Parts: sequence; structure tokens; C-alpha cells
Amino acid sequence: MNKSEATRQKILETTTWLIGQYGIEKASLSMIANSVGIQKPSIYYYYSSKEQLVDAVFAWILEGYSFEKYFQINEYTKNNFVEKMISDGLQLLGEETTDTQMLVVQVLNEFLLYGNRESSHNKGYRLKIKAVQEGFIDGFLRLLQKGEEFGHTDSKGLREKACVLALTLDNLSNYPMIGIQLDVSAVWRETITSVLSKKGDFK
Repeated sequence: MNKSEATRQKILETTTWLIGQYGIEKASLSMIANSVGIQKPSIYYYYSSKEQLVDAVFAWILEGYSFEKYFQINEYTKNNFVEKMISDGLQLLGEETTDTQMLVVQVLNEFLLYGNRESSHNKGYRLKIKAVQEGFIDGFLRLLQKGEEFGHTDSKGLREKACVLALTLDNLSNYPMIGIQLDVSAVWRETITSVLSKKGDFK
């Protein structure tokens, strides 16, 4: 990474942190430049406006955050299905440090709120975040359909089960923000076990 690329990356990371701390509207270019250690006009070499920089932060946060990145359905077999669901979910949950997870959640929440304001320059933030979340639900549905083919679950309520999995992942990421510390591994494993249980398993 050359100096120019390093500076661009530092601007993105700094802007993300400032948005998490102060919100999009209060995180000024002057604050960003001062935190990065450059002059304010230098930002315009990388981004033509604050709006373009904010859009870049949003795209950077969501980059690569998709169901397919963590759950590659074609790699699932009848023999590895259950343990792979558990390990893939834990990889997603454990990929970032808790502080980083909290920052990302804070920033995404700010984008959701900002996207609904009259002053927002981009009303599409909420729709893009919604699309990512729906992507996880649809992905889990496809994965559970494969699990049904393997005999690991039955066909009843597959979409509802997919929603449970997506909501659990989301909440396990969000809970540290409000000071709730959980045994993430135990909760995710229990969720998989419960979701995959067949109707007759408890008889």
C-alpha cells in the first residue's frame, strides 16, 4: 500500500470512528482532517465532497458483508452440515474484536437514522442495509432447504427458522453495545440445535 492509498484508508477509518462518536452531520471535514493529521483541502484530493466520503464509508462497511462470504452452501455435505453451520456462524461472530463490532453497529445504526432524515443526501442507506439483512434470511433458507435434503431438518417453517438464525446472529453482534456479554459459542450452538430439531425429536 503506497502513501496515497494509506492516507485514503486512514481517512475512511477515521471518518467511520467519528461518525460512530458524533453522527454523520456533526462529523465535519475539519474534524476528520485534524484527526488524520492532514489539511482539510487535502481531503478533496481523495473525495470531492463530504457526501462522497460518507457514501464511501457506507460502502466500505458493507463491503464483503454478505451471507455468501461466511456460509458457502456448496461446501456443505450431509456429514459436515451441523458442525459447519456452527463453525461458519462463529467465524462471522468472532472475526472482529468486540470494540470493532460495536463501532460498526453504531455506524450502521447512524446510517439507518440518517437515511430517514429530511437532511439526508442519500435515502438509499436503509434500503441497502435491508437488502443485506434479507440476504442472510434468504441464504439461511437455501441452506436449510439443503439440510432438509440431507435429512437434518423437516420442511415445516423453513423460512421462520431462517429468520431465527439471521436474528440470532444480528443480536449476538448487537448485545455488547448495551453491555450484555454472552457465551456466543453456546448460544449459537443451541440455536442451531433447536432450529434443526425435527418435530418428532422431542417426543
